[in-house]
Amino acid sequence: MMIVVFDEDREWYIQGSVFEYIVESVPAGMLQDDDLVMHLRPARAMGQLNLQGMEPDRAERIVAALSEGVVGHMRTIDQSNKELVEFYRGLLKVAARRVGND
Repeated sequence: MMIVVFDEDREWYIQGSVFEYIVESVPAGMLQDDDLVMHLRPARAMGQLNLQGMEPDRAERIVAALSEGVVGHMRTIDQSNKELVEFYRGLLKVAARRVGND
């Protein structure tokens, strides 16, 4: 299980393998080496990526990268599986949502 905490109202609860697919689908250059070393790799070990305490620029970069990873991974799934497509769309919605702007 992986928990990605965007803020106090936005979280992903996803399987670790789903998180891996998303990270693997992030376009090259969107994540910096220190994003991986300082945040994503430790998050894998702990089962949680908490973006709330990060510098805002880094957190925004990671959110953008994860969102693009979701988009990239969606290209590889069976689009006729409506439940799975909706699951990934839901991830994008949670990642993009701003508090008070539903």
